Amino acid sequence: MTCPQIHTHFTVQSDHLCYGELHNIWQGASAEPGHGLQAVSPKVAGTVRTHQLDHNVSAQNGTWNAFQLIDTTRDRLTGWFVAHEAVDVLQEIDKILRVSGSPYEEDSGSQYNDEETMKQGVLVINRYDWGLYDKRELDAVGGHDEFDESTFVIRISAGLVDHAEAKAEVTFWKNQSENRRGEEQRPHGVWLDVPNNEYQFGRFGFDDEHSAARSFLFFSTNTVFTQTVIAGTQQPLRKYETHEERFQRRLQEGFDFRGVELLRTFGVQSSWGASPGDEDLLGPHIDDEPVFQEADFVALLRRNTRNLGFVEPWKDRVKLLLNELLMSYLERYIVRLAAEALTPQRGSPESAHRTVDDFLFQHLTQPYADPIPDWDTAAAAARVRAFLFSHSGDDQGLFSDDEFIAGLCRCLAWLMEEILELASNSAKDSYRSNIMPADVRIAVRNDAELLSAFKYSRVYWDGSE
Repeated sequence: MTCPQIHTHFTVQSDHLCYGELHNIWQGASAEPGHGLQAVSPKVAGTVRTHQLDHNVSAQNGTWNAFQLIDTTRDRLTGWFVAHEAVDVLQEIDKILRVSGSPYEEDSGSQYNDEETMKQGVLVINRYDWGLYDKRELDAVGGHDEFDESTFVIRISAGLVDHAEAKAEVTFWKNQSENRRGEEQRPHGVWLDVPNNEYQFGRFGFDDEHSAARSFLFFSTNTVFTQTVIAGTQQPLRKYETHEERFQRRLQEGFDFRGVELLRTFGVQSSWGASPGDEDLLGPHIDDEPVFQEADFVALLRRNTRNLGFVEPWKDRVKLLLNELLMSYLERYIVRLAAEALTPQRGSPESAHRTVDDFLFQHLTQPYADPIPDWDTAAAAARVRAFLFSHSGDDQGLFSDDEFIAGLCRCLAWLMEEILELASNSAKDSYRSNIMPADVRIAVRNDAELLSAFKYSRVYWDGSE
């Protein structure tokens, strides 16, 4: 039977640890020590989200053991795990990876400090939260390590040291080259060095009361936990799954495939494509018959998406979302606007770039030029006409014109084809053969013209399908 192999150990006596590169540790030793797990919210600076940290944490006194993490495919060091001697090492690292693992791996929990990490007792430290991204006290330790071309290797490194001994350890380590600081065992700290890696991440695990840290995970961009073991063990820290296995597991676990959080994330990162005001949103259309039925979507899917489809239990929700997009479009642009205003952004006949309005005008005026196999145009037209009548009260004017309704139906079909094609690309990017609501939302959000057409759907934004 294998068990984790201790590489080195040190002692904590001051109830606190300092961490990071030399100037981070110095700053942590100079700052007032915190008590327990502190609430930290990420701050947005351009496209980067950072945490303002003091580089010290409350920590359990006693012996802490350091374990090497080994990449089994390359047989080399890829990270470190450090924990109080009373901690169940495998159980603790499994918890941390579930709560906030590598941002480069699927299903790795929160990538920033939030309510969930606070609840689970994990402090998240990302690449922009320490090292040279935080230059406080850099001058106090004499600047950054001098570049030595003869020994240069891309590496990540950080110290973990008792708060009371932190400045003394920094003084000791400063006189050694970065690649040799971990060679000598120190009584009150450890230097964690991982050559041939870049961009360092840290995760502190706290005790059940969240009063003191009891573990620390140190890893890089290149740490792949499905092929990484703790030295002395053989079982990878995360189970490898194929894309299909992951998808099926998510289905069974009730994973949220709506994609609403993605829209909110996009909104945080950019003001482009924001939701209209609530007073301008339309739907949900719970009292209206869907304008497109399952047979209509099947015909469109066969035509353009190369055998992609919908899957239970999300099939009905995808169809409902697509219909809500169509009905909000009809209500906003067809019921409210005159026929001559349906395609206001058509380009000139000589224009090389065709807009959405160009295609819509073509299908509106030539509804039978490009027939869709197995699509019941007449049935769809009857449902579209009924929807327009119910929302306009006009059963004698334009909406009674069979030619207009046929053209309008073909426009709706073309719009659906565009969405489904882009949604299928999103599904393939996620290594799935089934379209989910998230794929539909991404498809619309990433196309300015489609977003302009469908942004007035309340269901699109709130995920209530």
